[in-house]
Amino acid sequence: MTRLLLLLALLPALQQDYKDELPRLKPTEAADAIPTFKLQPGYRIELVASEPLVASPVDMAFDEEGRLWVVEMVDYPFNESEGNPAQGRVVRLEDKDGDGRFDTRTVIADKISCPTGLALWDGGAFVTAAPVLLYVKEGVRKVVQSGFGVQNIQGLPNNIKWGLDNWFTASGGTNGGTIAPAGVGINGRDFRFRPGGDFEPLSGGGQFGSSFDDFGRRFVCSNANSARHVVLDDAVLRHNPYYAVGAVTASIAAEGDAGTVYRSSPQEPWRVLRTRLRKEGQIRGQVEGVSTFTAATGIFFHKGRLYVGEVSHNLISRKSLAPNGSTFRAERIDKESEFLTSTDNWFRPANFATGPDGALYVCDMYREVIEHPHSLPDFIKKHLDLSSGKERGRIWRISEENGPKWAKPQLRTLEELVAALQRPEAWQRQTAARLLYQRQDKAALPLLEKLLAAELPETRAAALWALEGLGVRRGEALLKDPSPDVREQAVRLAPVERLFDLMDDAPRVRFQLACRMAESQDPRAKALIERLKPGADRWLLTAIAIASGEKSADKPVKASTTEAPSLVGDRKKIVESYRGALEKKGDAVKGREIYRKNCVGCHRAGKEGTEVGPDFSTVKQKTPEELLISILDPNREVAAQYVAVRVLTTSGVVIDGLVAAENATSVTLKRQGGEVDTILRVRIDKMVKSTLSLMPEGLEKVVDQQQLADLIQFLKE
Repeated sequence: MTRLLLLLALLPALQQDYKDELPRLKPTEAADAIPTFKLQPGYRIELVASEPLVASPVDMAFDEEGRLWVVEMVDYPFNESEGNPAQGRVVRLEDKDGDGRFDTRTVIADKISCPTGLALWDGGAFVTAAPVLLYVKEGVRKVVQSGFGVQNIQGLPNNIKWGLDNWFTASGGTNGGTIAPAGVGINGRDFRFRPGGDFEPLSGGGQFGSSFDDFGRRFVCSNANSARHVVLDDAVLRHNPYYAVGAVTASIAAEGDAGTVYRSSPQEPWRVLRTRLRKEGQIRGQVEGVSTFTAATGIFFHKGRLYVGEVSHNLISRKSLAPNGSTFRAERIDKESEFLTSTDNWFRPANFATGPDGALYVCDMYREVIEHPHSLPDFIKKHLDLSSGKERGRIWRISEENGPKWAKPQLRTLEELVAALQRPEAWQRQTAARLLYQRQDKAALPLLEKLLAAELPETRAAALWALEGLGVRRGEALLKDPSPDVREQAVRLAPVERLFDLMDDAPRVRFQLACRMAESQDPRAKALIERLKPGADRWLLTAIAIASGEKSADKPVKASTTEAPSLVGDRKKIVESYRGALEKKGDAVKGREIYRKNCVGCHRAGKEGTEVGPDFSTVKQKTPEELLISILDPNREVAAQYVAVRVLTTSGVVIDGLVAAENATSVTLKRQGGEVDTILRVRIDKMVKSTLSLMPEGLEKVVDQQQLADLIQFLKE
């Protein structure tokens, strides 16, 4: 019956042809594109590659010869399961004449299904191409691991990066999977691996994007959430599998989720039409904000700042990073503007890389449409070409106006590699570190030892880990280093027994000390843990609990007392019947009382309420009409983080809620009324996802039009 009602509601839209409202968007030729950009003062943007040299680029990396390896996701947005033959490629671009623009293209591997990331190794590259992780080089193509989920083309594993810790690390995406031959699951997590075959799940859980800062701290992003810091490692959690941890990542964007963006491109006609039909109740789906993050991608650390692409809004945003206890706070740099915007709807900044010259390089996928096919009704989709532009693409170089010109790197001899660790450019240090690990030349050891006294903190940290990669741990040598960033790395690498008498005022160092104490049962470890407790923030307290051996397996969990979410009535008619509220003058004071009575259990507003669903501070930029629809028809389209989940425990308790976090040992659910339950995986019998929001329908039963106008006014203020 529910499906029949939904079909009847859609009939008016299905019967109409919207061709006249869906004009196709014309591309801007690469040679004419620079005038479409608005870039912050002090920088310049240059085109270094475009079609036909590159197509649909989504990730890239420079090798030690200065050649640019690019992943081309030509298949997007269809994969082989939808009858689309594999079309992805890994190509290598080279600048033969030294003018700073690439002019030669070599196809390393083709007919790859939906490749999304790459990292260089031994003359070739590891490539994420779900369901497999590949290694390719000229004449070589082999499957390293398999089992990655493919059900959502926008939830594939991606963004492989060489880390300070001598591992390759990648985002697991949102599809999860059970990986073979590694024999581990990565649902809700990321992963790392080594060329020799080691493979481990990692804390994380972003969608598309993963990046390290200069000291190995990792950041991810997803859709509305433009910046998250991965705080607690899986390896730490595994020391205490019976301690339930509620969260492993911190949302660090100062503006919160769904932060405001400042686009210069017009809204795409298909998006305008879809939004209108959603508002009218003609089709189901979330009414999108036109001025907030909805597609944050490719988060990237560059010269002390975080850069985030927004492919739906055709812009690049940037944030400063400041310490905030055990984690960070990311503040918008450009007030009421962006680092880069384009008036061209085809501009799709999907990813970034730092070049040997220290410049920021941008992967511009350059497509007419970026959207999941399932999110577009057929009567709109038939007038679009979702593959339009698949053989187009651009690579842009952004540098300071007085920045250095392109020069081919010199990273061949052992001496050149060690010298590169002293360079301020992150690419030089990272590439040198990878090559030192790859070569395993012990002759580097005395040279690296000298760098423990180098001027740059980044060099001292890199030298510590380069030594570790050659089998020598020297963390104890820098436990008193003047830089807390270096001391943090020293704590990670020192013998645990050398840490028992150590104390440090730096929050991140204290946090790492607590994590290391989880490795020891020595009474001196327990004494250090006690000394770390005063002034501890939530992350340090969690690390202390893990290290102390606390257990939470027997914590009672209340069964859900409400019915599972379900569709109630004809929501379109109900929304229409309440449109009169938009004409009424609302009273925010009275609206607050309605909030307190009906919404406070699941939504935070200022200092009141509980954050189960969206914080109301993140929705005030929506129009009154958008708010009316979201309130009365919460299931039009449900963002992934707000989909209801039902868990059956091994003791027979049924729990409904939203998945707030998943990690190595537990799943955390946020429930109506503000309750938060973290359930150990060993206590879960079954876990099933719904397609509905946890927010119940039916508010119209307890509020009239005037009261709804009051509530909307409160939300706007």
